[in-house]
Amino acid sequence: MRRRVAAGAVVLLVLGLVTGGLWLFLTPGHRTTFLVDASDSPDFREVADAVGTAAANMATGDALALRKFGGSCDSPATSELVAPGTGQAGEIGAAARAITPSGRPTVLNGLLAAIDDFAGLYPLRGSETNRIVLFAHGGLDMCGKSLDEIRATVGERAARAGVKIEFRFVGHRLTPEQTKDLNTIAASANSLQPPLPALPDELVTTMKEISVPSGLVAGRLKAPCDEATPEVLAAAHPLGPDVRYFDIRCQQDRYVLSTANTTPARFDDLAVLFEYKDQAWRYLRSGTVLPCLSIPAEVWKAWGATCEFEAVVCRDGAQKVTDLNGVGCTAAIDIADRYRAATQSGQAEGQGLIWTSGEWRCSWPYEGDLAHVQIPQKCVRTTDNMVVQLGDYQR
Repeated sequence: MRRRVAAGAVVLLVLGLVTGGLWLFLTPGHRTTFLVDASDSPDFREVADAVGTAAANMATGDALALRKFGGSCDSPATSELVAPGTGQAGEIGAAARAITPSGRPTVLNGLLAAIDDFAGLYPLRGSETNRIVLFAHGGLDMCGKSLDEIRATVGERAARAGVKIEFRFVGHRLTPEQTKDLNTIAASANSLQPPLPALPDELVTTMKEISVPSGLVAGRLKAPCDEATPEVLAAAHPLGPDVRYFDIRCQQDRYVLSTANTTPARFDDLAVLFEYKDQAWRYLRSGTVLPCLSIPAEVWKAWGATCEFEAVVCRDGAQKVTDLNGVGCTAAIDIADRYRAATQSGQAEGQGLIWTSGEWRCSWPYEGDLAHVQIPQKCVRTTDNMVVQLGDYQR
């Protein structure tokens, strides 16, 4: 009997040691949740791109998660799109870019849910740091709660989670009043004052810097633009033994426009596009005339280059909407639906159905020798002449 008891004790001891060893082995050093404001916004692609780049900048051993928020005060919506796990930076970026923004920025609902994600013992918390990086974009909806109430609620929920959580906040395209509110929320969570990047490239850099735990920034921060060398581009897209890449212009640590030719030059320079994706430079397109693709207009402007936009059908069918030169489908569908509603309610003026809303001017134009009924309605953004077309030409 004593031998059996002793043997059982040994087995339990071994199992305990194995389990403890596995627990230590599987525990990540750092765990980060990206909390994204997915409320309705025409500029959400900037947010998604920045989150994807920030995730790609993290170490493969870090546990990363993605949660979104946005809805209404009566029906707030928040969901975890990617559960915590290591080696899933690409999944974070893909999930962020797949979000369809909608609703209002119900920030408190999203923040409390993200805190609760850390309350359980599994998924495993970080042994060194646990952090929430909240991205506020386009506003803050307090749903009738005062900042004092929010401060108390956030503090209570964080204490209940039973683990120290570092909070980091980023504000983008906020009004001065919204910035003041975000600063107050950040202070209530013992966070540093939120940075307020204005331009997309500033946003990408800020997200990369703020996502890396303090003390690791110098050793962990990568600069993809620095890696865009002729040798790296040639490996990503070989053009022949005598062809070299030169005049490499990199923007936002994500896009490269380069030229290629032989040495000495034997033909016209070839323009070549690359994108930094999944932690490597990927070939996009080449030619003497390049399409705009999904590369932002400000990037082409910074390059001092032009592109040809390929019209995008944002919605087909009876209520077809086409983005003619790059405003983005979210903004295109939004203005198209609002214009259709205005014409149906009698708000548009005259036979030209002229209607203005902010920077948009919509109408039913006359063009060439076509009958009026053959011509689709159009909306033009007066600040940059972006055009949205409703329907098709009738032949």
